[in-house]
Amino acid sequence: MSTHYKHSDHFRKIAPAYQSLRITDEEPITYIVHQLKSLTAIKAADIGCGTGRYTQLLFRHLRDKIRFIYGIDYSGKMLGQFNRRFAEDGIRVPGTIKASAMCLPLSDESLNCIFTFNAVHHFALLEFLHETARILQDGGYLFVYTRLRNQNSRSVWGRFFPLFTSKETRLYEEDELKESIAKIPSLRLQKTRTFEFNRKSNLERLSYQAKSHHYSTFGLYSLSEFKRALNQFHDNLRDYFGDPNNIRWVDENILLILQKEG
Repeated sequence: MSTHYKHSDHFRKIAPAYQSLRITDEEPITYIVHQLKSLTAIKAADIGCGTGRYTQLLFRHLRDKIRFIYGIDYSGKMLGQFNRRFAEDGIRVPGTIKASAMCLPLSDESLNCIFTFNAVHHFALLEFLHETARILQDGGYLFVYTRLRNQNSRSVWGRFFPLFTSKETRLYEEDELKESIAKIPSLRLQKTRTFEFNRKSNLERLSYQAKSHHYSTFGLYSLSEFKRALNQFHDNLRDYFGDPNNIRWVDENILLILQKEG
């Protein structure tokens, strides 16, 4: 089975529960809003939008400025959830598009903002960057929100769930992202910003998230590997934290802000 098919199958299965399984942080959105204060009309796309968790936040903060924003994802099931949730919130969008991030059905220089949240590790990075450079207008922005490999290793999963960091080979380090960006002449890295989030959970909730494969990383385990790792995860958390209802850690992410130069 190809890696691409595995990932498509993962998102098809998880789509109905995805919103309840993942944490959506508002801090990067408020930071992005500040960066876009000079724009009066935003024409945008959220690539790898999933169920639209971050797209909804963008709408809430930038409603008066957004002329349109496309939700683009390779998973039709995730886009179905996107449309349902937007309809429930009474938010009208120009449409969702089922497409690969490396082959976007958008016209040259048609957008002034492109966003991607926790999805770039699923893309062929250079192809994606070439596509965004083609689609962005001069002066337009690309916002890439992701977690680095080293950040992943310091999460509760990287520290306590066996094999998690060795299984998750798709994430980038900051220097790798910068090297790829430097290969696209029209894109300039304007700035980066690291975010830290204090988390608190309990053993039952974390176990449920892992069993539900809230990260696609868990789909990279065989059934026997996952069962053994989950049992060891329980033991590791009890040994380290003592109280299974008071598990605390810090999650980290990075935001890269790129701008297209004419």
